Amino acid sequence: MTADGEPQPGIVARPGVLASFAEREFRKAWLGAVLFGLGMWMERLAIGWFVLDQTGSVFLAALSFAIRTIPNLVFGPIAGAASDRLPRARILTTAAVVRMVAAAVMSAVVFIDIATVPLLFTLVFVTGSTIAFQSTALQPLQADIVGPERLGNAISLTSFGQRSIGVVGALSGGVLIGWLGPGPTFLIGAGPLLGAALMFASVRSPARRQRGGSRFAAEVMEGLRLLVRTPMVRLLLGMMILVEILGFSYNGLLPAVADRVLEVGPERLGVLSAGAAVGSMLGMLLLVVVADRLRRGLMLVGVFMTFGALLVVLGNSTAFWLSVLAVGGIGASAAMVDALEWIMLQDAVPLELRGRALGGWNFAIGWGWIGPITLGAIADATGVPAALTLSGTGLLVTAVLALIFAGSLRSR
Repeated sequence: MTADGEPQPGIVARPGVLASFAEREFRKAWLGAVLFGLGMWMERLAIGWFVLDQTGSVFLAALSFAIRTIPNLVFGPIAGAASDRLPRARILTTAAVVRMVAAAVMSAVVFIDIATVPLLFTLVFVTGSTIAFQSTALQPLQADIVGPERLGNAISLTSFGQRSIGVVGALSGGVLIGWLGPGPTFLIGAGPLLGAALMFASVRSPARRQRGGSRFAAEVMEGLRLLVRTPMVRLLLGMMILVEILGFSYNGLLPAVADRVLEVGPERLGVLSAGAAVGSMLGMLLLVVVADRLRRGLMLVGVFMTFGALLVVLGNSTAFWLSVLAVGGIGASAAMVDALEWIMLQDAVPLELRGRALGGWNFAIGWGWIGPITLGAIADATGVPAALTLSGTGLLVTAVLALIFAGSLRSR
């Protein structure tokens, strides 16, 4: 696409749900994102199980998940401004390389076995930092490649690919942890990240108009003002903060659900995580079909309600396969929340501010650390079921309030 979003000469738009794959550069970016997601899933599963196994603390296992979201508070706005200024493919390549190196170091830390948990927490902070740059560059890059008219299709297809590979990452991660242990699993997980770096490095970013004369710090501040002054951006990010705290925090409790509630090992934890990945894949498949056809605001509210209800089910289930089904629905809800927010945020701002809008999204998810820490403490004090029931109920209340009071959201 040109800088104005017009088709490049000689490129004919392909109709249908696979329209974005007509663009060669999109196919390369898509594969890079999928490989990045595979490495991320394997690392996340290994960290959660290792910390719970070593410490016996649900709180610390949840904290390992919380730490990965904290960097977004600082790096979200910075990454957004960088995305609007620098070549986005280069940012993605760097993020993949940093995460690959961190995964290899995690493996070494486990093998050395000295101050293992504190060092792993430090490395989780590093890998969490890469998410701010990866997401703020990847989503606008897709708009650069396919144009605004296919933005919903491109984001849905990429998220579908990332979620689909999560099935492989979760199942293989669980098997590898049970067979080889967390150390080799971290090292094996570095392989897909190397592939992601190579794919992103091969993407030719479409030309964009450069902002002349402005300093980087000023662009960061402009992004922060955008979060406050644009009503729809403000509403979407407020909802994202709440769902990150109340909904996505279930990831930090999933090892405890497997170990304490269902009384199963790492292989069955892999099945639970794969259930979330399968659900997210199906959720994104649905969104590929309907993202450009239905009112996205109403879809977002409906997904919030489903997310909350299924968290309550997960919190009160002692049947393994019912829990797998609940986690599958939660995975679908989580994937659809992310993708709908990415699409709606970019629709709400001018083309030149899309990176900073996504930087705001990363800033919002940076508040997610509150959820795992709080729910982990509640789970240690009163049990995992009570913690999940509380978070699900809070999300249901949030959805009802949004439906009643956010008229602008219902009309979009």
